[in-house]
Amino acid sequence: MDFRILGPLEVTSGGRPVVLGGHKPRVVLASLLLNRGRLVTVDRLIDDVWADRPPPSAVNALQTYVSRLRGVLGEQTLVRRHGGYTLVVAPGGVDADRFESLLGDGRAALAEGTPQRAVDLLDAAERLWRGPVLAGLRADAVRAEAARLTELRQVAAEARIEALLALGRAAEAAAAAQAVVRAHPLRERARAHLMLALYRQGREAEALDIYHELRALLAGEFGLDPGVQLADLAQAILRRDPDLLPAAPVPPRPRTVTPTRVTVPVDRFIGRRAELADVDALLRAHRLVTLTGPGGSGKTRLARHLCHDLDLPVYMVELADLTDAALVEATVAEAFGLAVLTDLAAVADAVADDPAVLLLDNCEHLVEALAPLVTRLLVELPRVRVLATSRQPLSIGGERRYPVPPLPAGDEAVELFTDRAAALLPHWAATAVDLAAIGDICAALDGLPLAVELAAAQTVALSPTQIRDSLDPLSLGAQRRDLPDRHRSLSHVIGSSHRLLSRSQRDLFTSLSVFAGTFDADAVAAVAGTDVPTLLPDLTGLINSSLLVNVPGPGRRRYRMLETLRRYAGRDLDPRQRLRLCRRHLDWLLPLAAAADQGLRGPDAPRWLGTLRAEQANIRAALAFALGGPAPEDGLRLAADSAWFWYRRSHVAEGTHWLSMALAAVPGARDEDRARALTGLACLRYLVGDLAASGEAITAAMACAERGGTPATLTRAHIYHAYFLGLSGQIERAGAAGRVALERARNTGADWLVAEALIIVGFVERISGAATAAAATLDESIRVGTRAGFGWSASSGRWMRANLAVDVADYADAYRLARRGTVDLDAQGDVTGWLAGVELLAGTLGMTGRPGDGAMLLGAVGTLGRQVGYQPEQMDPMGSRRNVAAVRERLSVDVFKAAFGQGARLSRDQVRELVARLPDAADGGSGRADPAAGGYGADDKIYRAR
Repeated sequence: MDFRILGPLEVTSGGRPVVLGGHKPRVVLASLLLNRGRLVTVDRLIDDVWADRPPPSAVNALQTYVSRLRGVLGEQTLVRRHGGYTLVVAPGGVDADRFESLLGDGRAALAEGTPQRAVDLLDAAERLWRGPVLAGLRADAVRAEAARLTELRQVAAEARIEALLALGRAAEAAAAAQAVVRAHPLRERARAHLMLALYRQGREAEALDIYHELRALLAGEFGLDPGVQLADLAQAILRRDPDLLPAAPVPPRPRTVTPTRVTVPVDRFIGRRAELADVDALLRAHRLVTLTGPGGSGKTRLARHLCHDLDLPVYMVELADLTDAALVEATVAEAFGLAVLTDLAAVADAVADDPAVLLLDNCEHLVEALAPLVTRLLVELPRVRVLATSRQPLSIGGERRYPVPPLPAGDEAVELFTDRAAALLPHWAATAVDLAAIGDICAALDGLPLAVELAAAQTVALSPTQIRDSLDPLSLGAQRRDLPDRHRSLSHVIGSSHRLLSRSQRDLFTSLSVFAGTFDADAVAAVAGTDVPTLLPDLTGLINSSLLVNVPGPGRRRYRMLETLRRYAGRDLDPRQRLRLCRRHLDWLLPLAAAADQGLRGPDAPRWLGTLRAEQANIRAALAFALGGPAPEDGLRLAADSAWFWYRRSHVAEGTHWLSMALAAVPGARDEDRARALTGLACLRYLVGDLAASGEAITAAMACAERGGTPATLTRAHIYHAYFLGLSGQIERAGAAGRVALERARNTGADWLVAEALIIVGFVERISGAATAAAATLDESIRVGTRAGFGWSASSGRWMRANLAVDVADYADAYRLARRGTVDLDAQGDVTGWLAGVELLAGTLGMTGRPGDGAMLLGAVGTLGRQVGYQPEQMDPMGSRRNVAAVRERLSVDVFKAAFGQGARLSRDQVRELVARLPDAADGGSGRADPAAGGYGADDKIYRAR
């Protein structure tokens, strides 16, 4: 019995049609067919036939329809089951199944490189269609399957077009693609096929019209652009990319050239699994892949190992020792065993359409000659793929660049060092001290494989600790006799790239040596003393020469120079040049840090936090330069402007170091600058619980600000002085100081200062027992901070307000406030406030009946806090003990330990996910409990039972 649904519903038995009855019996059969082999309940069949309006007699009517169908189909085909029916169909008994089988076989044939078989199979699949799926049946049950099968029909049509293109039948492919595009104008795959078919017929303008037509259609109706792949195809057509040319298969013929045997070094090849997979995938998808990277990064070795394991013939051209560009073509011909040739004509004749890979090694000094040669080769040898290694890309159409990264300094680079050292010292085994030193060496050498091997060679005479302590990357040399001259010293390797630069590129390369970490084009322009458009060609040249690295990330493009390259770039700077460049570097950072200091107190704070995070290495370099003698006053100003960032990101030790150093370097600096720096130092001392040092710093800040500070600086010193007094138990003095600070803040007209002052006043009211007044003041601080866009202040106000709610046993409100403040601080990228907020949130979870989640958060705070050198219990020991107790006392020892340990393994992202899953409001009842009774929530029994 044969069932057909690719068109009107039909059933035949022995080649003769089966009478099915009217519309409703056909819907019943269609529902059974679409669920063939599975039980379909009576209720489901009624829903499919009558939707949401079944008549009272629906069950009886359904039994009548099924009885008639069983009479014509047979009781062994339509089987009654408990609660419903099952349609039993033989394999291949439904035309849709046969269609899907033919489609799968056709696509497999296409993937296997037999496009003619694919066309035959897909044509057979199309012949099964007689119209729309289950045409004429109006039922919800039909729509989903009809949509699925209709989509597969389009997939089959597109696969057939692809097979026609593979056969070189561009005209037929164009006609078929045009039919699909007319019926489905938004299908981008069909348009891509049509564009390619037209291009291969020489109809380039028409091919581009197809793209622009879709672009206009999407923009007009949806406000969208075509996908990236279609846009890339349009660009490839514009530049006449060789990859678009057909590679029509021909019968195999005897080979007339012998491929090169690619050899690999005998020592162990370490790591690079991800890189091997990446390059292999690129080479299978594209006909020209160039491995780029600085000298010594391992490009040649990676390429050799990949080619050694390929299942294609490989022809290798070693270009390192070739200096005459006029001999490039003959050298490539020689790789194919045809040394007498001086051009590619005979190579094309010998290789013809045989698949092969051409490995061009060390191309950087010959790219001008190689670029046109490789373009011709790709056109004349349609099944040859090219893998090139070069410090500079060939920069031609169809090229896919793959920058070979250094080895990860923490594992693969260390393994490389120990492997090469063990080859020299057979009985040596690295100790823990050795491994730590080796890790430092590999990090200092950027994980460059050649540099790591050269350093490992020194273990013959020195221990890893000695090598680290005396490491000069540019002095590293080799004694191995099998290394080429270009790899016998790191200085020589870098110098060979440096010599290929133009004069202006060399000057820019030297200027970049004053940067640390990453930097953007504006920073480069500031240090180079020019503008971005002027320096862009030279900047691009350094990137293309692998002397500067693009750093992946959102937003503005940033760059990084490897430490070994930075040392090379700066070694020839005379003192006056270095002073001038470092001064420009400092001058670039000073206004940026000043703007960030203000921006961190407004709605744009997350962006400024990100900006300063990216520039931390540069700020350290600038501080070291300024405080080293040339500009200590500027160093103090830069440190003061960075203090709030250090506070929020929990750079406690670093911030304390630089602020203390800057204050000591300029004892006679302006009172304004000293007051700001001392206030920053006081805040950092407070974070680690050093109340005495914090009080000393803020008192000194007050004195400086009184003498010569701006109103804002004086007000801020008053605010934190009042906080210090409150923390040290001087409540009456703290109250008076807080009122003065608030009045001064209001007089400045700066809402962010008012918000901070209100928090401190509310804090003092809280510890003095005036809970109602404290609540009103803290609520006002939240409103003012929100109005000012000062997210940290609004969140800190909620943190203080949540603590007040705990004081009065309003645990539900405490939970709500703590969760909101934690989420907001996380969104801003804050660290210190966020950690304190998470700990308080953990406590309120214990208080409101979720101590298990609270224990996990406490574990996370412990681990993440140690990573940055900040623990909330140091800042707020009493509150911290209360939070921990609220969780620990609600759980058994074993359950608390397990949940705490689980939380200790969470990343910040995972903590964020955990907090996001928590309800907005406490779900443990009213959230109020009697502390004397020791009860915080309803789930205590559950957790204890675990």
